[in-house]
Amino acid sequence: MAEEDKKTSQHKKLGDYLVVSRGVINNAVEKQINSYTSSGTYRPIGELLVEQGVISKEELENSLRNQRIARLAGCPVFASLSRAELATMSKYFTEVQYPPGEQFIMQGEDDPSLYVIASGSVEVFHLDNSGNEIPIATVGEGEPIGEMGYFSGERRNACVRTIEPTMLLRAEYKDLTRYFENAPRVAHAFMQVINHRKQVLEQISSANE
Repeated sequence: MAEEDKKTSQHKKLGDYLVVSRGVINNAVEKQINSYTSSGTYRPIGELLVEQGVISKEELENSLRNQRIARLAGCPVFASLSRAELATMSKYFTEVQYPPGEQFIMQGEDDPSLYVIASGSVEVFHLDNSGNEIPIATVGEGEPIGEMGYFSGERRNACVRTIEPTMLLRAEYKDLTRYFENAPRVAHAFMQVINHRKQVLEQISSANE
């Protein structure tokens, strides 16, 4: 898959993978907004379309799989993988959606999960001994979260909180281990990202000592 094609595919919405009209998608989006306004809960567009009988569960699963593959292809850690490899790995990922201001990773806690930001953005910060928040980075679409924990024992060394409505792809480390063992270049890409983020964290920590 060409680099430009990967970037274009990464930003496609679910509706781009479904054979439905734009009007149907807009109606589902409106229902999604109304649901959030009334209950504070985001309901996935695909779920609403299945509920309305517009698409089948099988059609939804196929569309989600294709979208998932495109989103993983846009992640730097997985950019070197072929579509067939991405298709295999995508089976281990599921979509998780959070509203703005949701802290879904807690510093010091065990969380055996790898995340890839499908849409939206998050802020990463470190808590010092006094409980003060030290900003580390703002992370957006296509970026991995939790890759350091995969190699260092699952315990989180920073907090992560959503800035806006954010969709994440999530996979448990144990489900990915067998695949990674057979794809050394993926492990190498992981280590490159980890080393960079460790350096950033160490620089920030040193500056605040």
